[in-house]
Amino acid sequence: MIVLTGVLALGLVATSKAAEANSFEKDRKAILAMSGKFDVEFTFKETVPLVAGYELKEPYRADALEIVKVVEDHENLIVLQHILLAEVGPVMQVVKHWGQVWKYEDPVMVEYQGDRTWKKRTLAASEIKGTWTQLVTQVDDSPRYESWGKWTHEGNRSAWTSQDTSRPLPRREYTKRSDYDILRAVNRHVITPEGWVHEQENRKWIKAENRFLCHETGLNIYRRYDQEDFSKAEKYWEATKDFWQEVRTEWRQVLREDETISYKKEVEGSSLIRSTFSMAQKVQKGEALEKDAVRNLVEGFTE
Repeated sequence: MIVLTGVLALGLVATSKAAEANSFEKDRKAILAMSGKFDVEFTFKETVPLVAGYELKEPYRADALEIVKVVEDHENLIVLQHILLAEVGPVMQVVKHWGQVWKYEDPVMVEYQGDRTWKKRTLAASEIKGTWTQLVTQVDDSPRYESWGKWTHEGNRSAWTSQDTSRPLPRREYTKRSDYDILRAVNRHVITPEGWVHEQENRKWIKAENRFLCHETGLNIYRRYDQEDFSKAEKYWEATKDFWQEVRTEWRQVLREDETISYKKEVEGSSLIRSTFSMAQKVQKGEALEKDAVRNLVEGFTE
């Protein structure tokens, strides 16, 4: 009886490990499925006012073409980089867009506090088992927001849902609004037959007053698209990818070493985004950067 119980226990352990390995591979496959060439539709709509007298803003809608590249693929780490093709008059311009850094069972994440400041949070082993953290980076590869959650695979649906996440104001609003200072969100990524979608359940939060301005829904639809010439984006990335790898490496060093991450709004009259893209432009033209230029840039902005 003791032998049988032991054999049964070993069998259950083996079955559990096999199930975990199968789920892990499905997770990786789902993350990698978000790469490719896409026609993207962005829609955001304020739905419920939470402050007396607040008038809901007009919905925001936009379309774009994006290529999402796998720029790092290790066992427990996958990095996706979005590169945007935007029409500026008759010319198609390339814009390095946001990035996704996925880590498996990562116990340390950063949480946005407001005022370009993030603080580390350490999760218990029981909280992170089977989860993936997603760090979303700004266009200059500095942190934007991070959260964690599990991928679920049921029938023909693979989806990842985050915990409640604090974020800076979205790019569509941060130069236009000052009536709230943090976007609280639950993010969901769902793989679809034609690509994937990014669903957002947003609340616009006035942190100092501890009250919410309104609810907002977001739906970003990525549909695979091969009717456009993406060679301009490919050439840009080929010319600058080593530079951006160096930028990511420097920000990883900051995230690894500092308990609080904060950067200045401007240095010598230039923002972090402007300064970083100025360097990238030089690299794209084939110009050599000064020794330790990227390190000095990041160190010069971080506080």
